[in-house]
Amino acid sequence: MIENQTFERKREYIQKAKNTLLAFLNTDGGTLYIGIDDDGTVYGVNGDIDEETRRVSSAFRDSVMPDPSGHFKVEHEKRDGKNIIAVTVDRGSAIPYCYASYGLVPQGVYVRVGSRTLTATREHIHQMIKDNGTGLFITELSIEQYLTFNYADKVFAEKVVKFGDEQKTSLGLIRLGGRYTNLALVLSDQCPYTTKVVIFEWLNKEKFKDRKEFTGSLFKQIDDVVTYIHVFNRVRSTFEGVYRIDHPDYTDTSIREALINALIHRDYHIECSVLISMFDNRIEFMSLGGVIPGVTQDLMLAGISVLRNEKLAQVFNRLNIIDAFGAGIPRIFGACEKSNVKPEIPITDGGFLIRIPNMNHNLQSGSSNGITVETSEQND
Repeated sequence: MIENQTFERKREYIQKAKNTLLAFLNTDGGTLYIGIDDDGTVYGVNGDIDEETRRVSSAFRDSVMPDPSGHFKVEHEKRDGKNIIAVTVDRGSAIPYCYASYGLVPQGVYVRVGSRTLTATREHIHQMIKDNGTGLFITELSIEQYLTFNYADKVFAEKVVKFGDEQKTSLGLIRLGGRYTNLALVLSDQCPYTTKVVIFEWLNKEKFKDRKEFTGSLFKQIDDVVTYIHVFNRVRSTFEGVYRIDHPDYTDTSIREALINALIHRDYHIECSVLISMFDNRIEFMSLGGVIPGVTQDLMLAGISVLRNEKLAQVFNRLNIIDAFGAGIPRIFGACEKSNVKPEIPITDGGFLIRIPNMNHNLQSGSSNGITVETSEQND
C-alpha cells in the first residue's frame, strides 16, 4: 500500500514518527505502522513487544497537549512472522494539538498534507483555532501560552476575589486541557494590545505637547492611563467665602468609563491600539470594531448593551470594575450633565468614538459675582 494522507510506515519509533501521529491528530486521522520501512520491507520491532507498545503510547500521550488520550490506540500485530506496532489515530476534538514543550507555534504543531508531514504555519494555526472555536476571538485559544498574571493577581487580591486555576477556568481564561484563551492573553502581563494617549495643543492635531503608549495587562493599562490623564486634567477652583470648590475639566467617572468601554468593546481581531486624543476643548476615545449592527445611540443611552467581548465584561463585572452591562454610556452623559456641551458618539466606519467635552473650556479665570475663580493643572 502506498503512503498517503492517512497511512504511513516507519522502521523505528523516532521523532519523525511522533510528528506523523501529531499530524494525523490535527488533520484527518490515520494509521502509522512501526517496524515497516518506507518501501514496505518488514523489519519488525526489537525488544519486548508489550513494553515497546506501552513506550510508544506513553511517549506520544505525555508529549502532546491537550491530552490526546481517547483519540488513539496502540496495538501490536504480526507481519511476515515479525512483531510490528500499529498506531491508529482519530482526528482530535481539541485541534490544534501541539507538543507541550513548544506550544502553539510552528515548531510545535504538525499537519498532514498528502503523504507529507509538515509543520503548520502561524496562519494555519490561527485558522485551526478559528475553525475549532466559537467565532468569538476572546474565547478562542491564545497562540501565546506562556503567560503570567502578576498585575491581575494584584487586582484580584485587592478585590478579595480568588484567582486560581479553578476561577480562571470558570471565568473563561482556561479551557481545553488547561490551555489559555485570548481572554487570558489580554489580562496577562504579556498582553500585546496597547493604549496610546496624545495630548494636543489647542483644538486640532497640528501640534502635540505630550504622548505615551501604555502596555501590559488591561488592568494595568486602565490604572496607568487614568493616572497619566489626571496630570493634564486641569482644575477650575471657585471660592465661595472661605470654601473652595474644585471643578475638573473632566470627571474621573467620565474618563474611566470611556476608557473601560473602549477596552471592553474593541475588536481584538484587529491588532491596533486604542487611541485617546486630548485637546483643549475635548477628549476623544477611539477603539476599533465599530458599533454592533442594530445598536443606536438612543439604545446606548437607555443602557442597552450588545457585548462583543462578553467574557471580558463578565470579568470586569466580577471585580466590580463595572457594576452593570450597558451602564457606561449613561454614566458618561450623567457625569457631564452640568456642561453646556454634551458628550458625542459620532458614527464612524469600523470604529467606536466617544467624545467628551471639557466642561471648563469656555470659562475664564477671574472673578464674577463675588466668586473668585482660579485654574490650575493637576501636577501632583
